[in-house]
Amino acid sequence: MTFTEGVAVGDGGIRLLDAGEEEVAVGEAVHPGGRSRLIRVSLPRLPDGLYVVVWRATSEDSHPIRGAFTFSVGEAQVSGSHADLLTKAALSEGSGDPNLGVVFGVARFALFLGLALLIGGAWFAAYLWPEGRRDPRVRSFLGGALALTGAATVLGLLLQGPYTSGGGFGDMLSGDQISAVLDTRFGMVWMLRLGLLVVAGLLVRMMVRHDGPLPRWWFGVGAVTGLALSATPGLAGHASTGRWVLLALPVDMLHVLGMAVWLGGLVTLAIARTDEHAYGRVAERFSGLALGAVVVLALTGAFQAIRQLQPFSALWDSDYGRLLIAKLAAFGVLLLIAAWSRRLVHGPGMGIFGADQAPSITVAPETVPESVSPGTQTRLKRSVRGELIFGGVVLGLTSMLVNTSPPQATPRPVPYEAVINAGPVKLDTFFGPARVGGGNTLHVTVLTRSLEHAEAIEMRASLSMPSRGIPRIPIKLLPGDHGHYAAEDVRVPFAGDWTLEIHALLTEVDEASASVTVAVR
Repeated sequence: MTFTEGVAVGDGGIRLLDAGEEEVAVGEAVHPGGRSRLIRVSLPRLPDGLYVVVWRATSEDSHPIRGAFTFSVGEAQVSGSHADLLTKAALSEGSGDPNLGVVFGVARFALFLGLALLIGGAWFAAYLWPEGRRDPRVRSFLGGALALTGAATVLGLLLQGPYTSGGGFGDMLSGDQISAVLDTRFGMVWMLRLGLLVVAGLLVRMMVRHDGPLPRWWFGVGAVTGLALSATPGLAGHASTGRWVLLALPVDMLHVLGMAVWLGGLVTLAIARTDEHAYGRVAERFSGLALGAVVVLALTGAFQAIRQLQPFSALWDSDYGRLLIAKLAAFGVLLLIAAWSRRLVHGPGMGIFGADQAPSITVAPETVPESVSPGTQTRLKRSVRGELIFGGVVLGLTSMLVNTSPPQATPRPVPYEAVINAGPVKLDTFFGPARVGGGNTLHVTVLTRSLEHAEAIEMRASLSMPSRGIPRIPIKLLPGDHGHYAAEDVRVPFAGDWTLEIHALLTEVDEASASVTVAVR
């Protein structure tokens, strides 16, 4: 089996069923020559009949993918409807517990929230509000963010095995499942995150307990740890596959950092609101940095959308695209609220175009002047709460996006090429590139049982899809030399598994027929 990207297959990932839906024992799935895009299993000697292969694998971005296809051995007479029914029946088994995906999505949401609060909160307390480092609320907040991130990471590691293998919640603690996950890139990256969280915990502990300014080395180690933590979602997710990977990984890291600075900073700013001496100064400094974070989020998000949406119509034609639209809408509301917050801090010019008056909430470090408007302070606090609410919505939609395979990760057209048994002869068949629309070609060459060229008086072919009530679509084959027939620019109206039927008239009374399933993408 050939895939368009590297895949991993666990035990039982490749199953073979006969026409009676009885499982046939096959060999272990291996990657020939270490090539992760290829999977090979050894088959026993099979009697004539119809068979279905059911496969389940994990893609490079850690998503489970599955499918099935049929083939026949010998002179089995197989109809397209029979093959479709057998395929559907095989896929209906072993689909796994759908609630696993829901729980995994919640775990990813908790992970993103924890990372944003941990990285953004620690940055805010260390750089913008150093006098608040020893505040008990800051200590509890950062400790909670650390615990949330660690718990979400452990839960994700336990869920990944049954999620990708089609198991249930009872398989979460299976030693074999856990071992298999730890051997994948997903498992290695998530274990790396646990190690980084230990380092982050030590840094946070020192920050909230240290008297006086933090040592210079703390900021260097903290920056490296924060960057490494922000890179882990991309290393085990969508950014590590598809096109432009070398650029996608750092862009994804910047996207996570922008989210952390904005959302984590907002939560810490909400904690700082009771510090009457520092709140105005801290809010003004954070406002400028938050603007930069918004710009980073917008640019990196646009890059990710362009990279993942192939073609662009997938924006409205795919689940991934529709979730992205919802995220953009929530992000747009978030931008409006953030602009209002910035206006409250900097005046009508928002600190970009200039303002007619000084910021109304800027305060000196020691005292609060009488000119500060309590109404402005109240409106700013409400605006910050609005940003936090919609920031949570954006994070939730982000976790759903990460849990959804992007359009570019769906199967691409793969030509069908095989030598088909058709009674007294064999039909060397090629149909490609097997894509929707025109431009497909069909080549059929008649061969004897000993694979020598044979002649045919006439050749007919057709495509149909009985499962959707699509009748036979004739394909006009033109004769060539040595029993070769060809058809150019064969048009296929839509994607799916089509039944290709070929009939070769060998003599005035003898005819050879074959029927195969062709996947069109």
